[in-house]
Amino acid sequence: MDKKVVFITGASRGIGVATARKFADGGWRVAGFYRNSAGPEIENVKYYQLDVSDWESVNVAFDKAYGELGRVDCLVNNAGVLVDKRLQGYEVEDMEKVMRTNELGVYLCTKKVLDKMEEGAIVNLCSTAAQAGSMDPIYAGTKGAVWSFTKSMAMALAPRVRVNCVAPGLVNTDMGNKGWGPGELEQRVKAIPMGRMAEPKEVASGIYFLASDEAGHITGATLDINGGYVLR
Repeated sequence: MDKKVVFITGASRGIGVATARKFADGGWRVAGFYRNSAGPEIENVKYYQLDVSDWESVNVAFDKAYGELGRVDCLVNNAGVLVDKRLQGYEVEDMEKVMRTNELGVYLCTKKVLDKMEEGAIVNLCSTAAQAGSMDPIYAGTKGAVWSFTKSMAMALAPRVRVNCVAPGLVNTDMGNKGWGPGELEQRVKAIPMGRMAEPKEVASGIYFLASDEAGHITGATLDINGGYVLR
């Protein structure tokens, strides 16, 4: 039987590249999608250029990956951007960039993959920002939309395709370390009961679990990976 194939957006760095490594280590073949530059060379990972916010780009990139890999069993909607501003600091162009990548991108990639996925799993990246709010309300709003979209698609696609999301808290990535003033990051870490940021590979493990057969009766759920920062 052919090895399973996963499509991962935003796969060139941070959580995305850690997730690509996790799936590759688990015996999957990986289509890793990037916007600006490909990630590191990893066995069983092929990279494809993609702008998730552009329908034509999604069509071309997903068709190419599917044509070369022959199947798709899981989609990980990981691509995202953070402008890290308060509302009054946002220009309309900033809002559109965040909304198109974090929100529209998830819709478009999901729409496209359903033409090719007979059964399998979709895992979306949410955030504690959607659950507890954030000083960046546009980013939080887009992640809240992804959260709701996950539930809606879980109902629509069951039992053929399971749809879940992972909600990381503070993660030790470029994005997680971005935009903090003096002492602010340290204060935020102190508020995490586990006393530290998550590592990208820990989030990747949660994504991998939700994609696996071990999560075969889980759909419409949110897996919190936040060290206890948000308790629901």
